[in-house]
Amino acid sequence: MNINRHKLLNLSTWKNKQPRMPLLLKGARQVGKTFLIREFGKQFPHFHEINFQKNPELKEIFKTTNDPLKIKEYLEIFFNTKIHLESDLIFFDEIQDCPEALNSLKFFSENLPHSFIVGAGSLLGIYLSTHTFPVGKVEFLDLHPLSFCEFLEAHHKNNLADLTKTLTPQINVFHQTLVDEMKKFMIIGGMPKVVSTFIETESYQEARLVQEHLLLSYKSDFSKYSGPVDALKILSVFDNIPKQLAKDNKKFQFNLLQKGARYAQFQSAIDWLKSAGLCYKVPILTHAEIPLKVYIEENAFKIYFFDTGLLGALSDLPVSTFLNPSDLFKTFKGAFSENFFLQEFYSQRKENLYSWQSNTAEVDFLYANENELCPIEVKSGESGRLKSLGVFCDKYHVKWRRKCTLLPLEIREDTHIKNLPLYLSALI
Repeated sequence: MNINRHKLLNLSTWKNKQPRMPLLLKGARQVGKTFLIREFGKQFPHFHEINFQKNPELKEIFKTTNDPLKIKEYLEIFFNTKIHLESDLIFFDEIQDCPEALNSLKFFSENLPHSFIVGAGSLLGIYLSTHTFPVGKVEFLDLHPLSFCEFLEAHHKNNLADLTKTLTPQINVFHQTLVDEMKKFMIIGGMPKVVSTFIETESYQEARLVQEHLLLSYKSDFSKYSGPVDALKILSVFDNIPKQLAKDNKKFQFNLLQKGARYAQFQSAIDWLKSAGLCYKVPILTHAEIPLKVYIEENAFKIYFFDTGLLGALSDLPVSTFLNPSDLFKTFKGAFSENFFLQEFYSQRKENLYSWQSNTAEVDFLYANENELCPIEVKSGESGRLKSLGVFCDKYHVKWRRKCTLLPLEIREDTHIKNLPLYLSALI
C-alpha cells in the first residue's frame, strides 16, 4: 500500500539546496524511514541503496578509506553500476551498523557538497556509538508516525484530510465525521505497518497483533543496543508509562518504578528511550518566561508515548473502549487525548513543548512563539473550563487562551479564546 508521507516536501527542499550537507533521517524503528527515502529516490535518475545489515561486507570499504571518491569507486565495483554523485541519490540504510560510514558523512560534506547523501537507521546505534559523530556536518530530519492527516489520506479521504490543514470555518460541517475518524486513528495509531494492516483487513484485532509484535521488537532492542545502560531499567520505564499517565498528577514519579527510587537511578534509561524516539519527555516548569528552556528542572517532567495506537496496546486497552466515545476520551484521566495532541503537534511542528504547574493550577502544554507564550489546555471531553489557563494568562499577561477539545472550531476575538478540535492540534 502506498502511503503519502508529507516529509517528502522537506526532502525536496533539501535536494534543491546548493550546496547541501548529507541528511540524517531520525525516527523510531518502523516509522517508515526506508520507505520514505525509496519514494524520494524516484525523484533522481538513479537511486543507490546501501544496507549495512543486508550487505555487512560493505563495512570494510569504510574501514579502509574515508575518501568519498574512493568510497564511490568501491561501491561501483561492488554493485557493478555507475554512480553519478552530482545527480544520483545514495542512501546508507541501517547506518548505525557501520560507524565508519556515519563518520564518512563529514568528508562528503566537506569534499563533495553537491552530492546527494542520505543516512537512516536506529537512533540507538547512532547516538550510543563510541565512534566519532560528524557534528555540524550533517542536516537532520525527524520522521514521526503518520499524522492524522496522513492517516486520512492513506484511507483515500483526501478531501477530508485537506480540511485539517488550515483553520477554515467550513470544517465544522464535518466535525462529527472527523471526530469519528480521530477515534479510529487513536486505536490504530500512525505506525505504517499497523495502518496498512488495518486498511487491508478492516480488523482492529489484526492491527493489535501487529502493534504487539512491534512492542516486542522494541523490547528486544533494549538489550541489543543498551550498552552501559541497564536494559531492565529501560524496560521498567517503558512498561510503566501507562501507569504514570493514569495518575491525576502526571508528573513522573520514580517510586512507581521502584520503592525509594530517585531520578539519578533512571535518568539514563529515560534518556535512552527518548533518544530512541519511543517517548516524549515534557519538562514541567514552575516559572514561565522566555526562554523557557532555562527554567527546566531536570527531575520534573511528564512522559508520553510516541504513538497512541502502541500506547493502547502497551496498556492492554480493550478495543471496545474505542467504540464508546465517553470511555475513550476519559482513558488515563484524559492523558490519552493529551498523548494524541502531543503526537500530532510534533508530527508537524518544531517548537519544544513544556508543561506548567503551580500550587493551584496546571497548564497541560506550553510553547514559545517568537516573543509570545502559548499555553494550551487539552480537554478530554466537550467541556472546556479554563480556570488553570486563566490563572496562567493573568500571571504572565498572555492574551490568547488556547484549548483543544471535542468541540467544533471557534476563535473568539472578544474573549481571546481559541478552541480547536483535537484533530487540529498541530494548528494550535
